[in-house]
Amino acid sequence: MAEERAHRVTFDDLEVFLVFARTEHFGEAAAELGVSVSTVQRSVRALERELEVPLVEQAGRRVRLRHSGWVLAREAHGVLRARVDAVGATLAEAGEPQRLLRIAHTYSLGLGLGFVPTVLAELLRDRAGLRYRCWQGSANAVVSALLRGDDDVAFTSVSPVEPNMVVQPLFTESLLLAVPAHDPLAARGTVDLAEVRDRSFVAMEPGSSSRTHMINACARAGFVPRVTVEGNDLFLVESMVGAGLGVSVVPEGMNDHHHPRVARLRIGEPSSAHRTIFVAYPGGGAAHDSVRALARVARANGLALKRGSRPGSPVRGAPPLHRGCAPSPLPAGGHHAAGAAPLGR
Repeated sequence: MAEERAHRVTFDDLEVFLVFARTEHFGEAAAELGVSVSTVQRSVRALERELEVPLVEQAGRRVRLRHSGWVLAREAHGVLRARVDAVGATLAEAGEPQRLLRIAHTYSLGLGLGFVPTVLAELLRDRAGLRYRCWQGSANAVVSALLRGDDDVAFTSVSPVEPNMVVQPLFTESLLLAVPAHDPLAARGTVDLAEVRDRSFVAMEPGSSSRTHMINACARAGFVPRVTVEGNDLFLVESMVGAGLGVSVVPEGMNDHHHPRVARLRIGEPSSAHRTIFVAYPGGGAAHDSVRALARVARANGLALKRGSRPGSPVRGAPPLHRGCAPSPLPAGGHHAAGAAPLGR
């Protein structure tokens, strides 16, 4: 019976259902797929008929997944991932060059530090025929896309814990307190985060690792930040800080860009904070040679940051900060240990 029903379900059915499952919203799924809302609705209802199992239910004015729907979404991820892995492993074994490399990274790695563009430019000098498709988003979205097989490699400050993923640390950088340039604290090189506990905070949107790092740093200082302004871009966050709407915690890589209305200050103990940047990609035969080459270039650039050959701009009123590699080595094979950081941006 199960095998008969399985034969009715196609890859297209699962792909549409997964897009819907991410948002539980027919309109948003339709917009992402570039089809009409009725097309998504018909696809989900047809899938229910094919499986003879209800997958969604009405909850007031919205539709949500039943438990059976969540189970299907979870298993469909694995099916589609296996399809991508099978094709990738076959092409790699046949020696076919990979012309398109799909890369996902969190916002600050393309904007502030510019680490990812630097790595891609260096790889392209050795592989002139390679093309890139890059996008940036929250760490949740980046890691989810990698696990779904939508991307070949991800750069993020959090690490997936799936055992079939290779996760390697590249470098570690400090987190800084951003304040308006005219703020009384701006003249100081180091501040205790507890000194701004009563201030308004500007933060990245929920689900971002930048926001998670900020909340964790504030927790170490003994308070919960009062977030009054949210943004989905670190430059936007700093512009709000510069306008006097609050303070924020930003990665050290933002020092690569001067903002005339913002001062970035070192956070002193005990609330000082750092983040580690990782590269992640599927292990085994699923990883094409181009992916492994990109990881090698990324590790070399991370090592250069550790040695200080590419230092960032100095913090206001303080000497240049040191960026170093992650302190703990990885187990043999380059896989990150289980229990790594949860998702964020």
